Amino acid sequence: MTIRKITAISALSLLAASCSKVPGDVIQPREMAAIMADVHVGEAVVEINRSEYRTDSAKQLLKQSVYAKHGVTSQEVDSSLAWYGRNIERYMDVYDMTIEMLEHRIIESGNRLAAENALSIAGDSVDVWPGARYITFNDRLPSNMFTFSFGRDPNWERGDLYTWRAKFFNTEGTSVWLIATDYADGSTEYVHSTVDADGWREIKMQTDSTRQPVRIYGYFNAARRPGAGLRIDSLEMVRKRVNHSDYRRSYGSRYENYNLPTVIADTLNNEQSQPQPLAGTEGD
Repeated sequence: MTIRKITAISALSLLAASCSKVPGDVIQPREMAAIMADVHVGEAVVEINRSEYRTDSAKQLLKQSVYAKHGVTSQEVDSSLAWYGRNIERYMDVYDMTIEMLEHRIIESGNRLAAENALSIAGDSVDVWPGARYITFNDRLPSNMFTFSFGRDPNWERGDLYTWRAKFFNTEGTSVWLIATDYADGSTEYVHSTVDADGWREIKMQTDSTRQPVRIYGYFNAARRPGAGLRIDSLEMVRKRVNHSDYRRSYGSRYENYNLPTVIADTLNNEQSQPQPLAGTEGD
């Protein structure tokens, strides 16, 4: 083999390697797949609810909510798709991951429906989480905090146990999360905890069996350094019926007539800090 042929083969190998590597200014494959999966879900929502999405501006607003969830702009998505279009093998990898994520969501949706049906029959437990199933905190997000809130439904009972659970990745420092209960008599009770390591973590709120709850709410305040990304996956809020024969609980901090400490009250009332993503799921 001549030196010229060896040089040509080496050049082609380097070219193939450079084409397969995703540049830093391009949305990386897994995140791109997650965005595409959410866009597919959004398009399905538009198709099913045509009367609510009659105008292009309404459709565009839905797509922008997907981008906001991931902390990217439409320009970043368009330029990234253009790069993947020029690197078809990498695009096919992203497409395969997108299909896998969508299939995972279908399976999980079926599991959730089964859980809800079980609740109506046995009245035991159900996942009542009202928001997105995963979120990544990065420099593109306007805040390192998100909040949630949901009100009473016909299946609430006194003494219900709420377990807020999630899986954490790239944990740095000590993050704080809090869950609170408002009662019909005007009192508020809350518990808080910290997250300082990767893996599954949970925080529990055992509501008072002598008081009527009217709202469950809380927040997560992420600790991270600039340039790093904290990822929360598989978010859920499991409500479990109280077992009166084995009812034990340690009281959280309680304040009458919403007299919460100022910093906590301001945080929980700051709805601007809450991302408004299209709900979705993604497994790791």
